[in-house]
Amino acid sequence: MDSCGLEEGNKRVLPNPDQHRLLTKAAKGNFNYHDLMYNTPLRWKRSASEFAGSKRIRRTSIKSVDDPEFRCEFLDPIECNATSKFRTIDGTCNNLENPIWGKSETPLIRFLPSAYEDGRGAPRSRAKSGNPLPTPREIRLKIHEKSFPRHRLENINHFGMSFGQFLSHDMLENIKAEAPDGDDLECCGKHKNDPNCIMPIKVRRNDPFFGQFGVTCLNFARSQPSPDLHCNLETRHQVIEYTMPIDVSSTYGSSPQEYPDLRANVSGLLRVQNHPVDNLELMPSANQEDAEDCEPKKFQCFHSGDGRVNQNAPLIMQHTLWLREHNRIARILEGLTNWDDERLFQEARRIVIAQFQHITYNEYLPTVLGTAIMDRFDLGPQPSGKYFKGYDPKVMLMLRSSFMVAAFRFGHSMINDNFGFRKLDGSNRRVLLRNSLFNPDDIYEMEGFESIVRGLYDEHSQSVDRFKTEEVSNHLFEEHGHPGSGNDLISTNINRGRDHGVPGYMEYRRMCKLPTSDSFCGLTDHTKEVIYRLKSVYEHVEDIDLFTGGVTEEPLPGALVGPTFACIIGLQFKALKFGDRFFYENNEEYTKFTMEQLNQIKNVTLAQVICRNSNIGKVQKEVFQHGAPLVDCSTIGADIDFTLWKEENTIP
Repeated sequence: MDSCGLEEGNKRVLPNPDQHRLLTKAAKGNFNYHDLMYNTPLRWKRSASEFAGSKRIRRTSIKSVDDPEFRCEFLDPIECNATSKFRTIDGTCNNLENPIWGKSETPLIRFLPSAYEDGRGAPRSRAKSGNPLPTPREIRLKIHEKSFPRHRLENINHFGMSFGQFLSHDMLENIKAEAPDGDDLECCGKHKNDPNCIMPIKVRRNDPFFGQFGVTCLNFARSQPSPDLHCNLETRHQVIEYTMPIDVSSTYGSSPQEYPDLRANVSGLLRVQNHPVDNLELMPSANQEDAEDCEPKKFQCFHSGDGRVNQNAPLIMQHTLWLREHNRIARILEGLTNWDDERLFQEARRIVIAQFQHITYNEYLPTVLGTAIMDRFDLGPQPSGKYFKGYDPKVMLMLRSSFMVAAFRFGHSMINDNFGFRKLDGSNRRVLLRNSLFNPDDIYEMEGFESIVRGLYDEHSQSVDRFKTEEVSNHLFEEHGHPGSGNDLISTNINRGRDHGVPGYMEYRRMCKLPTSDSFCGLTDHTKEVIYRLKSVYEHVEDIDLFTGGVTEEPLPGALVGPTFACIIGLQFKALKFGDRFFYENNEEYTKFTMEQLNQIKNVTLAQVICRNSNIGKVQKEVFQHGAPLVDCSTIGADIDFTLWKEENTIP
C-alpha cells in the first residue's frame, strides 16, 4: 500500500469533460462495462407493463410500447407566450424550442447511458466478476463510519449545509413508487412482493447498531418508473416532482394547482400568519393531514411550496426568510406603482429568484467548488455593468440523474450531530438531529428565527469525506421512543444510485477526463486509508458506487468536494445557467432586467437578506464562514433601489 493513492504534494488534476456535448445531448442506451454481459440468470424481471401504473401515462391498460392506444402526457402540446418576462409556475416555456424542458413532474436525463442489469430497468447488482455487489449497508459500515468533531470543517459553519439543503429542495424531489392504494410502500413488510420492492436494504443479524433491535431489513421503495421525454419505454427513467431551474419553487410551488393556495391574492403577497411574539411573518399553517410526518408538540406545522418544509428548524428558517423577502419587496413595489395583485406578485417573485440565483452563484457555489472549478465551468457572475451573453437554447435545462442521486448528496456528509440555537443574551442549546425533525415549534418561540441563524453560525459543518453522522446513518427519521426504527441515509444513497441505473464511479472519471485505473492503488484522488477500505468491500474499482467513490475523494484546493463530484456539480450548474432563458444576468430581449436593475441585484448578499427580514441586529457578512466577525445590520449595505422598477404609468 506504500505507493497507493494520493501522495502529499502531488498536483491535482482538474476535470476536463466535453462540456458542450454533455450539456446539449442526453445519453441514451445502456452501459455494459467493457462489454461485460450479464449472462447468468437474472433476478429481476420487468416489461413495458411495469409502466402501466405510472402517473406519466394516461392510459393504464398499456401492455407494450407497441400498443396503438399508448399515449404519454409528455407529447401534449404546450402553448407559450414568448414575450412574457415572467417564468411559469410549472417551469414550462423556458426553452421556446423545447417548452417541456425544466417542467415539474418530468424525467431526469443522463450524462452517461444507464447501467441497468438487464439493459432496461433492473437495478445494478453485480460486480464486474459477475458476483453480487456488496450490500449498501455493508459499504456504509466498512467505509462510511461515524463522524466525530475532529472531522469538522474548521472554516465552514452549519449554515453552509442548511443553505445547500434548501437549494437542493428547490430542484430535487424524487417521486417514489407507491402501493396500489396510494400509500407508501412498506418493502420490509406487507408490500415486500410489490415489483418496486425488489431491493430493500439488507441488514445482517449482527449489525453493530440494528442487530440489537432484531432489524434485518430497511425500507427502500424504487423511484416511480417513467418513460423518457420522448415517451420511450425501452429504458426506465425517474421523475422529479418540482421545477428544475433555480426558481425558489420551495416557496412558490411548482404547479398551477398548488400555488394559488400559497397566495394572499392581494397586493402581490404570499399568505402568512403572524409570529405569536414578535409579530413578524411566518408561513401559513398546514392542514395536519397535508403536513408530511410533522409532529408539533405545541404549535402548528407550516404550509409552503415544498411538502418537506417542516423537516428541521434550519430548513423552516430558510423557507421563512424567502417568504418574508417576497412580501417585503411586494409592499415596496406597491408603494411605487399602480400595479395590480398579479403584476406585484410576479415582479416580486422575479426579483426574489434573481437574488437567490445571485447568492447561489456568487456565495454558495464558490464555497463548494473553489475558484478553479468556477472558472473552468464559467459559473461566476459577470462584473457590474455587464450582462451574461451565453444563453444557449441547445443546452438542456434539465437535471441529470448522477447529480440527483450522488453528486449533490455530498451535503449529507456535512451534517452535524446537532442543531444549535443561540439567543441574543448568549444562552444556547444543542439538539440532536433525531430530536429536532418534523417539529416546527422552535421558530414560534421568542427570537426563534434569530436563534436558529445564530446556531447555524456557531456549529461547524462536517467535512465531505467518508465519515457521516450516525444521526442519518442509523437514526434517520427514527420514531421518538423507538430506537432502531430509523433508516440509513447513506445506504439509501448507494441503493438509489443502483435503482436509477447510474454507472459506477470509474465511468464518471472517464467522462470527466480524470485519471483512471484498473487497480485500487491507481486511485489518484483517495488517501491510502480510503483505498484500503474501498478494497476491503469492493472486488474491483469498476464496482465502486458513484456516491461512495465521489464523496470519499480528497477535496480539491479551495473546494469542499473532490474532482469527480466537482465535475458533475459544475456541469449541472452550468446547464442551469446557460440553459435558463430567465437567468438573472441574461440579456435576452424579453426576460432581462435593465442594467441599472441588474447592478442593484448584484449588490445583494445573503447577509443583507437576513438583516432585512429579521430582528437579528448583527450578522456575519460571510454567512457560510465559521468564526467570521459579526457586523451591525446598519452597516451591511444599502437596499435595492426599487424606484428603478417604476414605469411611466405608475405613481410619480
